[in-house]
Amino acid sequence: MQYYNDRSNEAAANLFFMFFQMIMLLIVYGFVYTAFIGVRLAMEKYGLSMVVFFPELAALVLYPVVLHRTRRMFKAKKRLRAVAWCLSWAAFIIVVLYVHLDRLTTLG
Repeated sequence: MQYYNDRSNEAAANLFFMFFQMIMLLIVYGFVYTAFIGVRLAMEKYGLSMVVFFPELAALVLYPVVLHRTRRMFKAKKRLRAVAWCLSWAAFIIVVLYVHLDRLTTLG
């Protein structure tokens, strides 16, 4: 008979959360990449400066910081809050990038 072990369950939960974070990072960076392409095309079409890349660059820096913070939350036994933060910040970043892209493409 196998006994309940808190240590192994916590290690497995940390591993699953780490995989979840990697998948979320890939999803967000996929959207950031497509936003980079869209901004580059808008830059060429409308003759914009390099400053229009700021939201994409901010997303590249901001989301890993959020992931680090949520990992610390997860290890502090605030698991549901950490998952909610990961998902909500990912959604927020994706929406902001595409609103930014929409505003750039409606310039003409």
